[in-house]
Amino acid sequence: MILAERLCTDDQVARELIETEHLIGLLQLKASRLAAELSATRHWDSEGYNSAGDWMRFKCQVTNTVAWDRIRVGEELHRMPGSEQAVYDGEIGYAHLKVIARTADVVGAAFDESMLLPLAKDTSPGKFYYKSLHFRHAVDANAYRDEQAEL
Repeated sequence: MILAERLCTDDQVARELIETEHLIGLLQLKASRLAAELSATRHWDSEGYNSAGDWMRFKCQVTNTVAWDRIRVGEELHRMPGSEQAVYDGEIGYAHLKVIARTADVVGAAFDESMLLPLAKDTSPGKFYYKSLHFRHAVDANAYRDEQAEL
């Protein structure tokens, strides 16, 4: 669609917005794979940067948070194939995927995608974030308590 093109109906606008956000999510997923690959190559080090995240901040013009989220998602994709497929299928968004990856990173071996993915499919990304905190608490209440105490 050409940016200047006017859509005729509210339904067309709504469908176009949903489709556009889905495409953006797919691009974010691609960027996550590339970010994890870049991090592993240490190309960033050969260019004089302190980390892959630092390189991304300057070269990709993203915030520190975006850079490290991309890297984390890319690094955790092998542990969450169902979630990745759900993004492709439009069942969850990239925002859900970030929460799942963050949870996988924090809980380590206790990660269970099959417990989180149904929650992601049924809730908004914001509400899912809080559901993921409940999951983390259920997996290791002491670690969760210690993490919260550091805040």
